[in-house]
Amino acid sequence: MEYDLIILGAGSGGYEAGLYAFRRGMKVAFVELSPETVGGNCLNRGCIPSKYMRHGAYLLDKFEKMEKYGILPKGYDLDYKKLKEGRDDVVVTIRENFKKFAQQLRIPIYYGRGVLKDPNTVFVEGAEKELKAKYILVATGSSPTSIGNLVPDGKYVIDTDQIWDIDYIPKKVLIVGGGAVGVEFAYIFRKYGSEVVLVEIKERLLPSPDIPEDSGRYLARKLRELGVDIRTRTSVESWEKKNGGVKAKLTDGSEVEADFILLGVGRRPNTKGIGLEEVGVELDERGFVKTNEYSQTNVPNIYACGDITSPLMLAHKSMYEGKIAVAHMLGERDWKKNERIIPKIIYSALEVASVGLTEEQAEDEDIEVRVGVASFVSNPKAMDDGENEGFVRIVADDETGEILGCHIVGPHAGELIHQVVHMIKDAKTVEFASKTMYSHPSLSENIGIASSEIYYGPISWVKRR
Repeated sequence: MEYDLIILGAGSGGYEAGLYAFRRGMKVAFVELSPETVGGNCLNRGCIPSKYMRHGAYLLDKFEKMEKYGILPKGYDLDYKKLKEGRDDVVVTIRENFKKFAQQLRIPIYYGRGVLKDPNTVFVEGAEKELKAKYILVATGSSPTSIGNLVPDGKYVIDTDQIWDIDYIPKKVLIVGGGAVGVEFAYIFRKYGSEVVLVEIKERLLPSPDIPEDSGRYLARKLRELGVDIRTRTSVESWEKKNGGVKAKLTDGSEVEADFILLGVGRRPNTKGIGLEEVGVELDERGFVKTNEYSQTNVPNIYACGDITSPLMLAHKSMYEGKIAVAHMLGERDWKKNERIIPKIIYSALEVASVGLTEEQAEDEDIEVRVGVASFVSNPKAMDDGENEGFVRIVADDETGEILGCHIVGPHAGELIHQVVHMIKDAKTVEFASKTMYSHPSLSENIGIASSEIYYGPISWVKRR
C-alpha cells in the first residue's frame, strides 16, 4: 500500500498529526504496536489516568471543606477497586473512540512494530506488511528505565508503567523523584490515606530550570501540611525486601520501610530497533532523534515528534511538533517550533504552571526584566471556592514591557496559563494585559493585576491624595 504519510505511533503526537494531515488532504496510515496501545503512553499509562486519580484526591480535599458551605457530611469510605474501574473506563472509552474515529475517516491502523527499511518504506512486523509513503513521521514515544540499583520489577520497585496494575492503596510508599510525576502521586496517595516519603536528589522539588524556585517551595510547603515527608538532597543508597514490602536506606542516613518504591524519574526514547540508524537518521548521544525547527530529521522526508526528540516529554509538545511537521511536508515554512510557548503543568496538591522564561533564564540571556506578582490569597473567586492559595507571577522585558514568562501556582493554574501562552506567542506587553477586561470575580483577574504591578508600578508606590 502507498500513502502520502505513514506515522509510526498512534499516541498523542502521532494521532494529532494524522488527523491534521487528513484535514489537509493527505492519505494517511498509522502503525501502532497493538489495539491496546492506541493513544500512547499519555492515554494508557500516563497523564489521562493520573489526572483521573488526581481529581479523586482533589474531591477529597473539597469534601473536607464542605462544612464551611453548610453541607454536613457523615463520613465516607475509600474503595480503590471503584477508583481503578472508573479510571480504566475513561481510558478505554477514549481509546475506543480514537479507533472508531480513525475507522470512520478510513484511516487504517496497522498493528505491529513498524521498522524503517528505507526512507520511503515501513515494514510492519506482526502484520507482515510492507507500506510505502512519500513522508514518514516517527512518534514512538518513550519507556521507563531503571535508576542505579532501582530496577523495576512490578512489585517491590514499580515504575510509572507498572503503577496502574496495583490493586490496593499502600499503607506506606517511598517515591523517588520530586518532579511532576513524584509530586502528583505523593498528593494522590496521601489523600487516599497512605503515608508518603518523597525523596529528591536535588535541593528542591520541581528542580526543572523552567519552573521558578518559589513555585517548588510553595508546593513543598503545601505537601508537608498534608503530611508528606519530603527529603531533598536525598536518594536511595540501597534497599532490600522485608515483610512483604521494602526496606530502603537513604543517603541522609535514615531507613524507610514501605509497601513499595515508586520510581517517578527515568524515561528513555523508543528509538532502538525501528531502523532509524539503518536508514541514516541521526540520533544524539542519549538516543534522541535530532530534528530541526520543522521537526524534520537529516533525512529530508523523515520527521519526528514528541518524547523521542528531547527530554521534555509532554503530550501537547508532541502534538504541536507533529502538526508543524505535517505543515512543512505541505510546503509551509512560516510555522516553526517555539519552545518558549510550551506550557509545563504539574497537578499536585496545588496546580503549578509555567511558560516562557523565568527571571534566572532571562538573566542568563542578558535580558533585564521586571516582575509582577498577584496573590490568590485575597482573590474573591479563589476565596469563594475555598482555594485561595498561590500566585500569578509575570516576567516582562524591562525596556519594552513584552511578556516573556508567566508562572502560576494555585487553583486551575493549568487552564489559566493558556491566556499567557497566547500573549507570549503574539509578543503582547504588560500594557496589553493590564488594559484587558477580565470578568469579576474570576481567577483570571490576577493576570491583569500582576501585569499592572509592572506597567503602573506596585500599588504601594501610588501616592496618596
